[in-house]
Amino acid sequence: MARKRRIEYRGAMYHVIQRGNNREYIFEESLYKGYLIKLMKETKEKHDFRLYGYVIMDNHYHMIIQTIDMPISKIMLSINSKYGKYYNYKENRTGPVFENRYKSVLVENEGYLLQLLKYIHLNPLRAGMCSSMDEYKWSSDVFYRRNMKNIVDIDGILDMLSSNRMEAIKKYIEYMDGEFRAEQFDPSTFEDVEAIGSNRFKEQMLTEYNTDRMNLDDILKEVCPSEDEYNLIKSSSRKRYLMEYKAEYVKKARDFNYSYREIGENIGISDVAAIKLGER
Repeated sequence: MARKRRIEYRGAMYHVIQRGNNREYIFEESLYKGYLIKLMKETKEKHDFRLYGYVIMDNHYHMIIQTIDMPISKIMLSINSKYGKYYNYKENRTGPVFENRYKSVLVENEGYLLQLLKYIHLNPLRAGMCSSMDEYKWSSDVFYRRNMKNIVDIDGILDMLSSNRMEAIKKYIEYMDGEFRAEQFDPSTFEDVEAIGSNRFKEQMLTEYNTDRMNLDDILKEVCPSEDEYNLIKSSSRKRYLMEYKAEYVKKARDFNYSYREIGENIGISDVAAIKLGER
């Protein structure tokens, strides 16, 4: 079955979830969690997006991202492809490191961010990895508690709580450390959905999934970093470094319900080769 296409537009906010292939523990060691944070920072500096929060568990991670000019697909391709190569090199292994596709849930506006942030910060606490939220060092919680402006864009959420920064931090801590009802922080609300927001927003976004089908050349142009890569792929070049762009092209074209035959013919490969690229 063809996958739904992603909705991408300037200023879109997403709750992103990426799991290890077969739920493998690809972040179990501190070395790997630290490297993922390094990649987040480097990618943010290169592609200029807002990062409102993150948490890295042993077999998956969450991020809250707002795009600016670069689409979410390119941001995630940059992070995941580099991490996959690093992990395989360090572990002396081959094959996919992540599940085939990251999950991205659209978030309507800033009004939903605080509860979503608490949801992702609660992950290690609910998993029994720590006894309090501030004990866990692999999340963005510390940036808010200590008013640290670095990789995390803390101003948006703290300014919503109070124009006085110390008062905002106090309110943040009270909210994060306060009691919560399990039904308020259920995956069915924050993960197993296409969008977080009002009913009107959700209906609008679901409608967008079924409209405005991009043509295959435009999809290829969008995933390629420059016209040079686009031209090489269109001319059936087999340069190894082009594989990641071909794979992203196949996945995105499938989001628009193109068949593997149509996808392959557009870049001069067989449908079987297109299927293999889509499984990378």
